[in-house]
Amino acid sequence: MEYTFEFIKKFTENLGKLFGNKCEIIVHDFTKGYESTIVHVVNGELSGRAIGGCPTNLFFEHLDELGDKEEEFSSYFSTMPDGRLIKSSTTFLRDESGAIVGSICINVDVSHLAMLAPVLREFLDDGGSGSQQVGNEHFAKDVNDLMEGYLAQVQANIGKPACEMNKKEKLAALAFLKSKGVLQIAKANVKLCEFFAISKFTLYNYLNEINGNANK
Repeated sequence: MEYTFEFIKKFTENLGKLFGNKCEIIVHDFTKGYESTIVHVVNGELSGRAIGGCPTNLFFEHLDELGDKEEEFSSYFSTMPDGRLIKSSTTFLRDESGAIVGSICINVDVSHLAMLAPVLREFLDDGGSGSQQVGNEHFAKDVNDLMEGYLAQVQANIGKPACEMNKKEKLAALAFLKSKGVLQIAKANVKLCEFFAISKFTLYNYLNEINGNANK
């Protein structure tokens, strides 16, 4: 059975009305790349994202392994920068070949429920259902916002601005960014060259060195 975008749009809007403005629903279309994938938003005020935005960091970090998962991100928790507790579920849409072509992400602000945890523990705990703590999810408004978040994290990890990093530190930073799936983003190499103040030739040499060390 096939479902059209219009059906998905209507269904998610009804879910948004059912659960109220504490429930955000984001529909992604990955058929045209990963830089501008959000095609429908319900109650977007929860994360501030809008149509034309990009996936969160979790998608890029797990992109290489998603094809092997039978059930992906069915239930997990993350924390917003302002401290709100978010319970999420992501369902991937696949074509006839099994390739991922989109996703429907449901995010529920359960901060107000956390105060009632003794009563609502069955909902907040996994109860053996497989809820995961997969790390804090960064709900980026667009791909530039996502990149800036990763680059800020790199500088915090290394402990100095990118312009002051030596080669060893830049290699460590690039290895971290590669592990997070940043290189999957179109034109990421341009941003990385500017960030580290290196040429494209140097960037490729560094990445080749990182790949060589990984293979060893």
